[in-house]
Amino acid sequence: MKAVKAGICLMAIMLISGCWGQINFDQLTVVSAIGLDPDKNGMVRVTVQLSNPTLPVAAGGGSQQRRPFVNYDAVGITIQEAIERIQHQAKKSLFFPQTKIVLIGERLARRGLDDHLDYFWREMNQNLNSYVLVSRMPARLALDTAMELEAVPADEWRKYLEGDWKRPLQVDIQMYQFLPRLNQIGHQAVSPGIGPFNKSGKSEIMEIGDTAVFKNDRMVGWLSGEESQIVNWLTDASHSGSIHTDLAKEESVSFSLHSIRAQVTPVLRNGQLSMKVRVKGEAEVLTATVPLHYILENAMLRDVLNQQLESAVEETIDKVFRQYGSDVIGFGEALHRSMPAEWRKRKINWEKELRSLDTDISVSFRIRKSGLLH
Repeated sequence: MKAVKAGICLMAIMLISGCWGQINFDQLTVVSAIGLDPDKNGMVRVTVQLSNPTLPVAAGGGSQQRRPFVNYDAVGITIQEAIERIQHQAKKSLFFPQTKIVLIGERLARRGLDDHLDYFWREMNQNLNSYVLVSRMPARLALDTAMELEAVPADEWRKYLEGDWKRPLQVDIQMYQFLPRLNQIGHQAVSPGIGPFNKSGKSEIMEIGDTAVFKNDRMVGWLSGEESQIVNWLTDASHSGSIHTDLAKEESVSFSLHSIRAQVTPVLRNGQLSMKVRVKGEAEVLTATVPLHYILENAMLRDVLNQQLESAVEETIDKVFRQYGSDVIGFGEALHRSMPAEWRKRKINWEKELRSLDTDISVSFRIRKSGLLH
């Protein structure tokens, strides 16, 4: 019996987990944001924004506070090499699973990302739910000078992007969506842009707006907020919006749009591929600079609204397909789902197909109400 008991105790000891590979909390520092910029000779500059908790209030009512965050940066041939150098500067282990924002400088985005973003595929401690932003200014400068209501700028940017109250004029994309689309022919990547709202000296309030358009791994241009809104509708990312229409000189009406449904369908006739786009929804009058009689002028308002939206959809598709040669709407993916054999034939020359694609666009909104004034 003694031998049996000893054997049971030995087995129990062997099953007890240890903590040999663990790192103490005081040896960790949380990375809130990662910034990426180009450097000389094809190298990359990496900036990390590290959370820096405040010290406790001192005795006697005085307060001792550090900055709520600190930024470190280093240059390397790869992101991994630069981060290893930053870790030597910080003297702590960098904790990436809580990273909220990956900020890519526009110059690096236009140069191409394939040589660098391999790091995010391979580093298993990265947070693939982090949001991707393209910065109009160097990412390092944006992280250094951003002035927001939240103590750590990356916290406010993430809350804005994931909040229900953000304007439908902005797109949003997370790293797990962004990475595959850099090499996906039938549905290419977009990213919200960020830049200074108003030059104010050393610190700047940042504005998230416009959309960076990618073709493969390179950024090729920008879409305005109104164009971004239409891309959101066509990709089923948003079902609401707004538009300002001009009736005549100094006469205008603003509409709130909701219950928007868009359908993008490939059509093949006699070997000629075209795209049928149908957009439907409801509208409400928000403001008007002229008196409106809802019963008498409903049809006129509806026609003006639908004509302006149809033109806006056509111009946006023309810009992304013909000017940029980028399929950010995912039309290739729609063709692949409905006609897989046709997609296999066309995907090799898909950019050429996009630039010459015919579109059949129809927009139908109905005006439900115009407020309390008639």
